[in-house]
Amino acid sequence: GGDEYIVSGGHDKQAIVYNVTSGQIVATLSGAGGDVTAVSGMVVTDKVMLVGTGSSDGLVRLYSVPIASGGDDEVQLLGSEQLGKGEGVVPVSVVVHFSSTAESATVIVGGSDGSVNVFKFSESRFKLITYLKSEDGINFSSGCIHPDGLIYAAGTTTGKLLIYDLKTQAVAGTLEGHDGSPINCISVSENGYHVATSSSGDSPIHIWDLRKLKLSAIITPPSDVGTVTSLAFDPMGLYLAYSGEESTKVCVVKDWDRVVSSLSKTKTVTTGNNSQAAPTCGGVVWGGKGLEEDGGKVWIAAGCDGEKPIRFWGVE
Repeated sequence: GGDEYIVSGGHDKQAIVYNVTSGQIVATLSGAGGDVTAVSGMVVTDKVMLVGTGSSDGLVRLYSVPIASGGDDEVQLLGSEQLGKGEGVVPVSVVVHFSSTAESATVIVGGSDGSVNVFKFSESRFKLITYLKSEDGINFSSGCIHPDGLIYAAGTTTGKLLIYDLKTQAVAGTLEGHDGSPINCISVSENGYHVATSSSGDSPIHIWDLRKLKLSAIITPPSDVGTVTSLAFDPMGLYLAYSGEESTKVCVVKDWDRVVSSLSKTKTVTTGNNSQAAPTCGGVVWGGKGLEEDGGKVWIAAGCDGEKPIRFWGVE
């Protein structure tokens, strides 16, 4: 118990489950008919991890992945469903809800057509149970679940951030920003107070106050970051990491312009006799015990589009 995992998706139509603690690949999940563009994983028992994937062919899949060492169990595809009835709708985000168990799981999926889709796995069936459609003309480009599990934040292709209340199945707020550019990544802090969004355009990172439903800060990334492609709050909600085409920065929550760590593309990675620059764009995630615990350490990992390796950095 206590092992940590990363799930990554790729252009090879596969998702990889990697055990960070042991440094080993646990499973390779195949079957997608296109690029795997959205992934989510959750350990539900000491032997099983649930993994949800979304791919460019519009399919959402849920897998049961055995994680116990020495076990003979194989990966199971628990279910597969098409978004939007084959109308070219692709998943922009997939979340395995934290209430899920090995026997009964909930998967929340944002669709590019401006839909929030809630799938349920129970009694060996995987089916759509809730379908929330935004107004005509609104298309989603990203999505994220709030830590309380009851709020879903959806980024649109026109720079709007829609806040859905999953309990009432209604939009609780609409926030406008990013000069109308698509929102490509969303992260919600662990305490649920702050939402960070980045855009595929030249717009700076926006920090939203979820309680007041308004913009509270703007971060203009240093020039050596490039276009921000991914961002994530740390598990304690003390720091925000944002990753671009050139480097990854870690800044302090509420003191947003103070950068405490810089993970640069110019750092070399040596493989055998070959040294090469290590790009750090995309897919940034945090792990570790947390800086507040005795001897606590955290790590940051970042993947890069077009590259198989995931880079890890220790942060003390």
